[in-house]
Amino acid sequence: MSKRIRSAAVAFTVCFAMAAGAQDSVQIGKDGNIKVNSGGSKVDVRGGNVKVESEGTRTTAEMKQDDDGKEDSDDDSDPEIDITGAGRKETLACHGTTEVSISGSSNELTFTGACKRVDVTGSSNKVTLDSVEQIDVTGTGNTVTWKKAAGGRKKPKVSATGTDNRVSQR
Repeated sequence: MSKRIRSAAVAFTVCFAMAAGAQDSVQIGKDGNIKVNSGGSKVDVRGGNVKVESEGTRTTAEMKQDDDGKEDSDDDSDPEIDITGAGRKETLACHGTTEVSISGSSNELTFTGACKRVDVTGSSNKVTLDSVEQIDVTGTGNTVTWKKAAGGRKKPKVSATGTDNRVSQR
């Protein structure tokens, strides 16, 4: 993990813990790993991985280090983004070879930049994409819209199984 990302994670965890109160905890290991527990929420920074869990919305977001073992650089890294849960509303960035996995319901997610692949599993998710090569949708009532195809394609490769799923260009 880059020094800038690790520094931001440390600053976030310390501020988070200070606002949390005495019953909550922050642990910083000799190996640089960081764990914060506060009011049912957890932040775990381990190696090149950052994991955030919130019991209130029962969501988990995780950004993993590349399989080649190299740490992500500060410029245009290509992470894997995993989102699990319900009722999330946020905007995230893809960087060309980013692969996105969404599992849950009633999420409203927007992805800027170019995503290599987006997998949506669950129900009533609304996903908006700037640019994408491949879209896979499974479940019920999911809506995925894309602006343009990535990877030199005219249209992204699309697979939609289930009931009332819609994938369309916006």
